[in-house]
Amino acid sequence: MPLHGVNGHHPIGHAAGGMTEPTRLLCAVAHLRPDRAEEFAKKFREWRRRMTKHLGDKLTSKKVRERRLEQATKRALADEQNNLRKLLDDEEEPTAPKQPRVLVGHEYARWVRRRIAAGGRPVPSQGFDLEAVLNACAQAQRLLWLRRGLTALASAAGGLWVLTPLAYLAPLVTLLGLWAAFYTDRALAQRRLRAVIGADVGATWGADVPRRFRRAVEGIRDASYGEVVPYRNQVRASGAKYHFVGAGKVWFETQIGIDVTRAKSNDEDDSQRSEDAKGPSRALPSVEELLAGARPGDGVVRFTPDDLHAHVARELQRPIDPLPDFHPESVQEVFGVAAIAADRWDALTPEGWEGLVTLAREGVMAADAQRAPKVARRFLCARMTSWDGELVASIFVGFAYENHYLRVVVRPHVVNPVHPVVREAEKEAAGAGWSWRRRTAYLAAVDTIWLVARLFKRATSDERQPAQDAGQGPVSLREVYSTRYMDDMLQYDDARRYIEMMQGRVLAAVEGFLVDHNVDTGEYRERITVVLNNGVINTGEMSNVQNQPGAVGSHQKAGGAA
Repeated sequence: MPLHGVNGHHPIGHAAGGMTEPTRLLCAVAHLRPDRAEEFAKKFREWRRRMTKHLGDKLTSKKVRERRLEQATKRALADEQNNLRKLLDDEEEPTAPKQPRVLVGHEYARWVRRRIAAGGRPVPSQGFDLEAVLNACAQAQRLLWLRRGLTALASAAGGLWVLTPLAYLAPLVTLLGLWAAFYTDRALAQRRLRAVIGADVGATWGADVPRRFRRAVEGIRDASYGEVVPYRNQVRASGAKYHFVGAGKVWFETQIGIDVTRAKSNDEDDSQRSEDAKGPSRALPSVEELLAGARPGDGVVRFTPDDLHAHVARELQRPIDPLPDFHPESVQEVFGVAAIAADRWDALTPEGWEGLVTLAREGVMAADAQRAPKVARRFLCARMTSWDGELVASIFVGFAYENHYLRVVVRPHVVNPVHPVVREAEKEAAGAGWSWRRRTAYLAAVDTIWLVARLFKRATSDERQPAQDAGQGPVSLREVYSTRYMDDMLQYDDARRYIEMMQGRVLAAVEGFLVDHNVDTGEYRERITVVLNNGVINTGEMSNVQNQPGAVGSHQKAGGAA
C-alpha cells in the first residue's frame, strides 16, 4: 500500500504550505543560546556553601559538630514522617513535573548531526519537517565556525601582544577578544532566531543541502520515508511497553485473540440452547469436541492477515457522511509500515530496506518482501495530526493468523507537547533594545569564563546529549524535545478522542470482516465488550491531568482483554 495521506493532504513528515509550529520551534532551538549566568550562579552558591561548611567544621569543636549532626538527622526524620502522613491522607499538594534536560544552540546542532543525521536514515518524523531542522542546524554550525575563527584570532592577538612593551596586558587582550567573539555569536544568532520565529522560510531553508546532512536529507526525501519504523522494549515498573520510536508515548495496549470457527446457523443455535438446558449428557467431553475449537470448519471463507489488513485500511479511509462544518482541521493518514527492532536499524542494507518497504506496502506474500518473521512484521498505522502538528495520535495495528487462531493487537502512541525550553524561543526572540544588549554583554562575559574553565575540565557525556537520549540506537528528535507529561487538558481530550475513534473503527472493521467470512463472532464480541467497559486508554504518563485509569492515586481500573 503506497504511502499517502487521505483527502489530498501532504505526505507524513512534511507540512503543506510552510512550517508547522513544532518545525518552527525545533528550528529555533538551534539559534538559542544557553543562559550560563544562572548555571554559573548556582555552582558558585554550591561552592560557597561547601567552603563555608568546610571552614566551619575546622573552627568548631567535635562535640558541637556531633550535636549539629544529631539535630539535622532528627529534622530529616521528622520531615520524612510528615511527608508520609500527607501522602497517606491524600493531602499533598500537586507539584509541577520535572522536565528532562535538553540542549540548545551549538550543542543542539552537534547532537542532531551526531545522533539524528549521522546514520543517513533518521527515524520517521511526526508532525514536523526534519529537513528544515537539519538546515537550521547547518546554519547554526556555520555560526560555530565563525565563533571559532574569532576565538582563534583573539588567541593569536594575545600571543602577539606578548611581543610588545605592554606584554602584561596580553591576558586582558585575549579575554576581550573572546568576549567579542561570544557577543558576535549571540547577536547573529538572535537575528536568525527572530527570522525563524517570524516564519521567514527563506531565511531558514537553504537551496543547497549541507554536506554533513546530505545522506539524511536524501533519506527524508525518499518516497518510502516513514514506511519502516524501529521499535524497542521499554521495561518499567508497571511492565514492558513496546514503543515505536518516533511515535511518542505508549498508551494502553489492546489485545484480542479468538479461535476462528464457522458461524452457526439459526437451527444449530436453537439445538445448542436446548442441549445446554438439558445439561451435559456425559461427564467428560470427547477428543473430537476438545479439538473442535482448533478447526475453522468448512463454512469459513479462507483469508490471510494481508486480506484483513487491506479491509481495515479501506474502512478507516472511507469518508463518513455527513461531514460537519465545525470539524477541526486535522489530517488523517492510513498506511502500512514494517516494524523492525531498533538493534537492527543501523545494520540495514539497501536490499534489506527495499524488502521492508515491499512488506509495508504489499504484504508478506508479495515478491521481494522481507518474509523472515523474526526480522520484521507488518503493521497498519492510522494517524491523526492536529494542533498545527503539535498533537500526533497514532495506532499501530498488528494482525496474526496461524493455526486458525486470530490475534489483533492495537498499540496507541501519542506525541506529547514540545519541551518548555523550546517554548522559550518565542520569548527570547522578542528581546531587543539596550536592556537586551546589556544582558547579552553580561552573558558573553560569562561565556568567556566558561570557556576558560573548559580548558581545565572537559564536558561530561551528560552535557553532550539530552537526558532522554541513551546514546545508542535510533532516537527521535521530536520525542527527546517533548514534555514528560501531557499537561494540556484540551490536547489530552483531543488525543483521547482520536485514539478512541480510530481504535473503535478498527475493531468494528475487524468484526465486519469476520462476518463477511462466515466466522463466529461471539467470542470476539465478548472481548470487545471487556475493552469498551473497562476503557481503551491507560495512560499512566498523564496522571497530573485527570483521574484516569492507571494514574497515580486513581480509583479507576485499567482494563483490557488478553
